[in-house]
Amino acid sequence: MDTGKQTESRDGTTPAQKAPPVLTAEDVAALEEMCGDVAGYFYKMLDYMDQRVRDGVRRGEFTEEQARADLDLALWYAYACNNVDDYDYYYKAAMWMPASEPAARAARSGIWFYRYACALMYCGRLEEARQAVETGVALDPDYPWGWLEAGKLRAHFGDRDGALAAVRRGLELVPGDYEFTTLRREILEGRSLEEMEFHWIDPNADQTLQAGEDAGEFDKRMAIAGICCDPENLAAIKEALDPTEWEADAPYCTFRLPYQDGSLLGRFFMNEAALSKFPLPWVRELVRRLPELERRGRTFLTAQAGLGTEGLSLEWFAVLPDRALRLSYSRGQDQQLVLFDRDFSLCKEDQPALDRPEGGAFLAFVLLEAPTWDPDQFRRDLRDGYGIPCLTEAEEDADGGSALTFETDGLLAALHLFPSPVPHGEAEENAARNYLWSEAEDAAARHRGHLLVTVLPRERDPREAAALQVKLVCAACRQSGALGIYANGTVYEPAFYLKWARSMEDGQLPLPDLVWVGLWRRESGLCGYTYGLRSFGKDEIEVLDAQAEPGDLHSFLMDLASYVLEEDATFHDGETIGYTEDQFLPVTRSAGVWHNGMTLKIPYPGES
Repeated sequence: MDTGKQTESRDGTTPAQKAPPVLTAEDVAALEEMCGDVAGYFYKMLDYMDQRVRDGVRRGEFTEEQARADLDLALWYAYACNNVDDYDYYYKAAMWMPASEPAARAARSGIWFYRYACALMYCGRLEEARQAVETGVALDPDYPWGWLEAGKLRAHFGDRDGALAAVRRGLELVPGDYEFTTLRREILEGRSLEEMEFHWIDPNADQTLQAGEDAGEFDKRMAIAGICCDPENLAAIKEALDPTEWEADAPYCTFRLPYQDGSLLGRFFMNEAALSKFPLPWVRELVRRLPELERRGRTFLTAQAGLGTEGLSLEWFAVLPDRALRLSYSRGQDQQLVLFDRDFSLCKEDQPALDRPEGGAFLAFVLLEAPTWDPDQFRRDLRDGYGIPCLTEAEEDADGGSALTFETDGLLAALHLFPSPVPHGEAEENAARNYLWSEAEDAAARHRGHLLVTVLPRERDPREAAALQVKLVCAACRQSGALGIYANGTVYEPAFYLKWARSMEDGQLPLPDLVWVGLWRRESGLCGYTYGLRSFGKDEIEVLDAQAEPGDLHSFLMDLASYVLEEDATFHDGETIGYTEDQFLPVTRSAGVWHNGMTLKIPYPGES
């Protein structure tokens, strides 16, 4: 099969010589440059093709259906997916290919049927794989690699003579080929289909694999585990689980497990064939220990992550191919994962509950009095106000909304009109927290549509993405009927937002537009929090029970946020900070009081 370990493609790097209607000559040249023996090239190829299809559909060059029916695109798509050598990508290829089968039959394309058969085989769909490969060798008997898969599948289905005949035909086409000679030996030895697939194309690489010295052996075994099903063990596994619902191979095995007084959603991140290789005692132990694992997960979230468990419920669990476990707890919109190893021990590292925020996504909602907008006006305002070109057209949605997506300086920007209020009354609820704008709630209550503005920095500095986000929001605020900006846990007055945005003219980051300082009072004193630092990949900061005036606490928190962003500073639990040589404010990282998740607690000066 086409494997990511190969040093060259068996059938060359150009799947077809005819100029394709979807892939231009430039596209083919770009894809050819990405061919190689490094898996990353194949991911890059898939990203390239997905973007090509999106761009072509958006520009009206072809429809999604026409793209999927295109033979040359399908050949390239399957080539990249199969070479990743991972179940998920074989599944993607198997889902993509059928639409182009009529074109493959018309072209008598043995390559197409070979690649489709490979994808089907690694998804455990062996009968379909056999039909595909037999069709391929009948249509194109001079394509050797179809005979290779035909030999393996014939042997698997008990046709030993037919398998050896396929090998003979293959050796006529590629005399002395390593794969065919190896396959002939393994057919005579009575090897299983998965044993026949446990190879690399390159003889030297394969010898390293067979000797157990290949670093990629585990991944290879995980890939071939999805080929052949052990029906007896699978039936025993299902009996141990006693599922009330079962959905197989779509692409994973998803089910509901009777649990306590109800049921629990579970998922094995694999197909039934791979699941059938699991040891039955391990599955039984999983079912028996789930209540214990749930309790241990709660204990971890309380004791080590510092998260209270009130209102926290176990929503689902998942099992990875290596039998590692993931338990997901939720409380409202907040979700936390707890990770367990295959021996049911708590993972000592890589617990998401303790992770610092990744950041990298900025979003805001521009609240509109009417559920409409003028994309052309937005593009003009963005160009005239900030010199940012936007050459793409807005795409209409079936629900009456529209979306405008474009790239600039390596940043991905998008605006999406939703012809309805922000769901669940979120904007109105958060508007009440703006103590600087008395009309915030009334303005939010009047909105009937909203523009979702987002920026992803990709590999760029988050501060560049933040600056672009502010510019997009300012341009969007020039739309007719713009009432306010719902962002950072509050609703901003447009005049306030636009005023602070002007600080970018001096090269400064408009901090008040990007980080909101919230204030609230409880019996022990005034409390404050930042809202917006997580978008930069930083922990939010909380000050609790300060004996301070609101303006002073606001300034203190804003100064801290400014220092964190301007100096790209990261505070750690147990450190001290201070504005003078003799000031030592202790930093504590623990579960948030106002925020969900982890936050930094810093005392107000003079109270530590």
